[in-house]
Amino acid sequence: MALFLRSADRRDTTVLTAIYNSNPEFLLHHLGREQVEEAFLASELEEMARAGFSSLLITEGADGPAVAAADVRGGEEAYLSLLILDRAAQGRGLGRRCAALLEDRLRSGGSRRVRIDVVDGHPGSPLPFWLRLGYTGGERVSLTWGGKTSSALVLYKEL
Repeated sequence: MALFLRSADRRDTTVLTAIYNSNPEFLLHHLGREQVEEAFLASELEEMARAGFSSLLITEGADGPAVAAADVRGGEEAYLSLLILDRAAQGRGLGRRCAALLEDRLRSGGSRRVRIDVVDGHPGSPLPFWLRLGYTGGERVSLTWGGKTSSALVLYKEL
C-alpha cells in the first residue's frame, strides 16, 4: 500500500499520542518517561511550528490509518528532527519507506542534504537503521527534550 504525508495539527493529538505511547522505550530514552499526554503533544506541535518545523503524519493509503509521525524543517540543509513509527507498524519495512518518502519531499523542496540527531548508546538505538540508509556520522551534541538531556550523534545524508 502507498504511503502518504499530511500535515498534523491539534486535531491529531489523539493519534500522535497513540503513536508516541506505542514506543515506551523511545520515550524513556528521549524524555525520561514511558508515556506522554495529549496536552504535551499539543504543546510540541506549537513549539515545532514556532521553530519552523512541519509536523507530519504518514498514513497507509490516502485516507488510511497513521503509521508514523515526523517533524522536518526544509532548507538547503534540511533537519529531520523526528521519525517515529507506531509499534504495530514496525518490522514491515515501513521505516525505510517513511524515510524515503520524507527524503523525496525534502529533495523536491530544494534540500540538498538532510541532518538527523540520533540518541544512541542504549539498547534499541536507531543508529544502525540510519547508517543502513546511507547516513554518515558527524559530531556529538547534547539534546534537551522535555527536561531530559541526552547525547546524540549528528548524521548527514546527501540528497
